[in-house]
Amino acid sequence: CTKMLGAISPLALGLAGAAAPSVAVTRAAVSMAGSVDSMIGKYSIKGTVYDPLDLASKYDVNWLREAELKHGRVCMLAVAGFLANDAGWGLPGLDIKCSSIEAHDRMVESGHMWALLAVVGVCEFLHFSVVVPKLDGEWGDWEPGNYGLDPFKLDSPSRREAELKNGRLAMLAFSGLVTQAALGHAAPYI
Repeated sequence: CTKMLGAISPLALGLAGAAAPSVAVTRAAVSMAGSVDSMIGKYSIKGTVYDPLDLASKYDVNWLREAELKHGRVCMLAVAGFLANDAGWGLPGLDIKCSSIEAHDRMVESGHMWALLAVVGVCEFLHFSVVVPKLDGEWGDWEPGNYGLDPFKLDSPSRREAELKNGRLAMLAFSGLVTQAALGHAAPYI
């Protein structure tokens, strides 16, 4: 496992740098693509944007929001699945009772994680084929995170902000869940 991580880490670091659109962009150019000041989900009492690393001037804010929404949605599902598994709920027909950390390790050992990697890889490729051409600053009518999937017509500004903030919380929650479970603490991870 250590050898595999050692081989994958340099590759992941190289690809992470290639995937991030780190072009030198001025604040005015970023404003054309979308302004961080006009986006929902700001945390501030003073009404200013909290951006201590000044990422909004270095990256396309629509790309950053797209990534934030995608990772938030994945983490909301991950937290629900992690907690459901550790609560003893499973898929019908499968009588496998183990912790989420053990389930992950068993899936890796059996090779089933390759199927998950393939599905996620196809989804990422399709998503990248849509988003990457927009990184030059022209997003047109594309709204980050909006895939046109709203069959019940529940979309509203308050729901969008709630999804964004719940996604942020889920990203932190999943990190905490995995850390506590990996340290050997049993559910409820106290």
